[in-house]
Amino acid sequence: MSTLRNIIWWLCFLAVAVGIQAAVPGLDVMTVGLIILLQERDYKNMFWLLPLFILLQEGMGTRTFGGVIVWYVAVIALFRMGRWLFEAENFLFIFLLSACLGAAYYGVAWLMAPLQDLPFNVQDILDKSLIQAIFIPVAWKILVATRHGKGHVSES
Repeated sequence: MSTLRNIIWWLCFLAVAVGIQAAVPGLDVMTVGLIILLQERDYKNMFWLLPLFILLQEGMGTRTFGGVIVWYVAVIALFRMGRWLFEAENFLFIFLLSACLGAAYYGVAWLMAPLQDLPFNVQDILDKSLIQAIFIPVAWKILVATRHGKGHVSES
């Protein structure tokens, strides 16, 4: 993928992600972008995109201050652990990863609530965790198909 095309794709992704997140409070669309970066092992683009994801999330107030960093660390850790067991480009891997990330979403909210002196609404967080877990495989499938026009992630 050419550099210019890659930058345009990521900018379009960011614009759509911000729009979806404005419509669905509590959903982190940029997590799917992070998963794609990890699958492609595109650390050069991750160097500028991950801080941008964090700044955007902090600015939009998706999570309370600092929670997004813990969330992205959890995403990266779960992805790397799962990569040992499964082929990372496989839909089954993404499905299982999304289930684990749904639990991690709940765990991060539970961990951060007392640290930030916030009330912890169990039902609300469970709903948001479920939405996040369902969203990831669907969005991943669509984004991977648009990423290269071939429906799969390269091993570059």
